[in-house]
Amino acid sequence: MTQTSSEDARYAREAEYTPSGRKPFRLPKPDALSLVLFAGWVAGVLVSTVVPFLIVPPTSPDPAPSQVGYAFLATMVGVAIFVGSGLLLWRHLKSSAVLVFALVPAVSIVSGGVILTATLLAI
Repeated sequence: MTQTSSEDARYAREAEYTPSGRKPFRLPKPDALSLVLFAGWVAGVLVSTVVPFLIVPPTSPDPAPSQVGYAFLATMVGVAIFVGSGLLLWRHLKSSAVLVFALVPAVSIVSGGVILTATLLAI
């Protein structure tokens, strides 16, 4: 008895599944633009969190107001970098999870920068 082409196609589809009846997990393969935008997001997060602490350590007893201002400026520049990169990545991938990863850290980092600035200036 010979198999028809529809039976061959059915057996080929069944061969793609694991013994548990599920398709095997395949890792996504991001394109080059997604990787570049993600690297920009990581760089922005590092700029907004590490650079201000290099300018004015949080345990500094009496920092100059200009140093505190530069530290807060570095925070805002880093936030602008990673929000911009995250928004471009969101437009590229059309995934709401990417939008969350772009905006939620921005709110927390800006809030932390405002609190740290106010604490250092003793407002």
